[in-house]
Amino acid sequence: MASLIPSLLARSGQGSIFALAGLAALLTLTPAFADETPRSGGTAIAVLGADPAVLNPDVSVGVPDIFTGCILYDALVRFGDGFKIEPGLAKSWEIAPDGLTYTFHLEKASFSDGKPVTSEDVKFTLLEVSSKYGAKFNTPGKAIKDIETPDPQTVVIHLSKPFGPFLFSLACEQNAAILPAHIFRDTDVLKNQATTTMPVGNGPFLLSEWVRGDHLTFVRNPNYWRAGKPYLDSLVVKIMPDSSARILALQAGEIDFIDEYYFPLSSYKLFSSDPRFDAHDVSYPSDDLIIFNTRNAPLDKPQVRQALLTALDRDYIHKNVFYDTGSIARSSIDTRIPWAYNPAVDYEKMYAYDPAKAAKLLDEAGVKPGADGVRFSVRLSFDTGRPEYTSFAQAIQRYWQAIGVKAVLEGAERPVVLKRVYADYDFDATLQNYTTSGDPALGISRIYTSESINKAATFNNASGYSNPEVDELFAKGRDAASQEERAKNYFKVQEILARDLPTLTIHQQAEIDVASAKLKGLWHGANYMWWDDTWLEP
Repeated sequence: MASLIPSLLARSGQGSIFALAGLAALLTLTPAFADETPRSGGTAIAVLGADPAVLNPDVSVGVPDIFTGCILYDALVRFGDGFKIEPGLAKSWEIAPDGLTYTFHLEKASFSDGKPVTSEDVKFTLLEVSSKYGAKFNTPGKAIKDIETPDPQTVVIHLSKPFGPFLFSLACEQNAAILPAHIFRDTDVLKNQATTTMPVGNGPFLLSEWVRGDHLTFVRNPNYWRAGKPYLDSLVVKIMPDSSARILALQAGEIDFIDEYYFPLSSYKLFSSDPRFDAHDVSYPSDDLIIFNTRNAPLDKPQVRQALLTALDRDYIHKNVFYDTGSIARSSIDTRIPWAYNPAVDYEKMYAYDPAKAAKLLDEAGVKPGADGVRFSVRLSFDTGRPEYTSFAQAIQRYWQAIGVKAVLEGAERPVVLKRVYADYDFDATLQNYTTSGDPALGISRIYTSESINKAATFNNASGYSNPEVDELFAKGRDAASQEERAKNYFKVQEILARDLPTLTIHQQAEIDVASAKLKGLWHGANYMWWDDTWLEP
């Protein structure tokens, strides 16, 4: 792709932006140390394991898509330290006492084509894009009754019922970046050039170049609404599918930052003990799952799924696949959401590793071995760009083989896997990592509810599991006025899912990013980067 904005570069005096300097940096959770003054200029280099599938962060929750999309677009709010909600395009807001009306007052911002960001853009985005295509915003979107736009700078959102995490759901990574209505209205959102190749953003950076399979170059938006930001002249995102190559490049100073999804946990000790780098656990709960396609026999039988969990030595997987980082999962709701986790549900006790018991469960389910000793085959799909997932799949293959289940490994690049799993349902089982978003209503319900069976969105209910009681409990947990009442519903839903097991929650992931020592101001909140505040120490 040729340069997208040469005239803009000429006007803003950016000059050449493609020299890639070797840098070494420290990533912190604070914007910058008190005695440090941000400096303008320079190029930072981040790395991903795959190209983004789209450049629209509202229609996907894929790591490359959100990472790049939230460089290009801002949302109404963003996260600060401790998940504190900070102003974004909304400079202020009021919430009615009954929790049904949210009034937002917008900054005077503009899109990269010069058109202003208005309340109509917010209304269009949330109702016509985020609610329809965003897996994370699907549930919050259903709570919206209507949106009023009394003037260009004011948005009034009316909910049909209180939704506790609604404000939380309006951040960019929650599929709620504000898009230009004048670009997307009356078009196919997924095929629109602004989604696929030519974004019209309102964020700190603009896309200058995209060489697929190699890099994307983002340059400073000279008309960015946050005065004096961003500090960097440019940000290069290199595409490096090989995890070993990523590590070598970081050690050599050729890149500055590896996102947690693409950082091999086998290298954690190496970087955590090197003062030139910070291996930083962002502690944002996400889980590694085995999702079954319950449309396919014999995986449609809960007893078979129970057997497959019982056959796995999760302690071995934790120590040898995930290098003793994170923790073994106990339930469908992450234990790091303590108010919602039901301590009476513990997969380690309910389905302790026992190959003989697993084989017996399969016998009782009528799934007997054939003459070759094989009971049935499972096509296991996984993303080879995720550093641990090949060894994860191989471990599963060995354990299931011991009970007569043949796992056929189907590793592929991320876009292939996502299409296979979420669009085509062409899989038996798949390894996936789901971000919980810190609340079951936002990050977990979408895995299990009937309304989340939707081929138009990724990272939703790919299993096809549908249980009206589970749907009702998740809805009550979402809508209850108090956290105590919410928890009662989530406790019950965990008991049902522990029996049905459409998805096996195997591991609670440690989210480890690594950066070098001169990159400052990036982290302001768990799992959320502020590239507009990022600067390079000389």
